[in-house]
Amino acid sequence: MSKILVVGTGGTIACVRQDNILLDNPFKILDFADFKGVSFDCVCPFSVLSENMDIDLWQKLIDCLSAVDYEEYDGVIILHGSDTLAWTGALLGNIFYDKSIVLVAADKPLEDESSNGAANFQRAVEFILSSVKGVYISYNRLYTAVRTVSAGQNDEFLTAGRQFEPVKNPKLNHRNILVINPYVNIDYSNYCLEGVDAVLHTMYHSATVPENVKDFAEKCRGMNIPFYFVTSKSAAEYESTRGIENIIFNSTLENAYARLLLTKRI
Repeated sequence: MSKILVVGTGGTIACVRQDNILLDNPFKILDFADFKGVSFDCVCPFSVLSENMDIDLWQKLIDCLSAVDYEEYDGVIILHGSDTLAWTGALLGNIFYDKSIVLVAADKPLEDESSNGAANFQRAVEFILSSVKGVYISYNRLYTAVRTVSAGQNDEFLTAGRQFEPVKNPKLNHRNILVINPYVNIDYSNYCLEGVDAVLHTMYHSATVPENVKDFAEKCRGMNIPFYFVTSKSAAEYESTRGIENIIFNSTLENAYARLLLTKRI
C-alpha cells in the first residue's frame, strides 16, 4: 500500500464558511478524498490563515519536514493557504528539492461544491504516486514551486524564471528584507532603512526601473545594506538600467526572497 504524509498548516482548505471564512479542521480534505491503495498519516505543526505566515512558522514547517523519514512515505502533501502559497513553495523548493513534496490549496472551503480543493488534492496524490522528485504546487494544475508567481486578481498562478542551483547548506535566517515594487512617481525617501538587512527591488515587466532608484541603491550600499534587483527576464536592455548592478535574472520575486533568507548573499 502507498503511504503519504499530509502536513496541515491551515488555509482555506482547512476552513469553513460561517459569517466569515474561519479555520476549522486541518485535515478535513481527507473526508473529501477516496483513494484505494493509499493510506495517509497526518501531522499539524501549526494552523493559520496563510496571510499570517511568518519566518518563525516557516521554521516550524522546515523542522517538521526535516524530521520526516522519507523512506517510509511515497511523498508529502502540505495543505496551505493560497495567499502565500508561492512564497512557501519557493522556500521549500530550495531546501527539499530532492524530496517528493506537493503544496495544495483551495480557492473556497471544501463544502462549497465549486471549490477546487478536492481536485487539487487528488492531482497531488496522483503526482506523488508517479514517483517524481521535487517540490510542486497543485492549484488548478501543477507548478514547479521555485518558479511559481503568486496569484493575481484572477486567482491564477503563473510560472516564470528558471530553476537555480540548490543553495549549499541552506539555513533559514531571520533577516529583515525590504521588498520594493516600483510605481509611477515613486519617492524613495519614504523608505526607512533602520534595521533593514537587505533590499530586494522588483523590476517592471520589461526589466526596467525608475532612474531615481540609482541614488537610493547607492545610499543602501553606503550603509552596507545589500541591494538586489530581481526580474524574470534574462537581460536588462533599456537605457534606464545602464550601470545597474546586482540584478537577479530569471527569477521570481518569491524565489529571490527565499534564497536571500537561506544564504547571506545570492
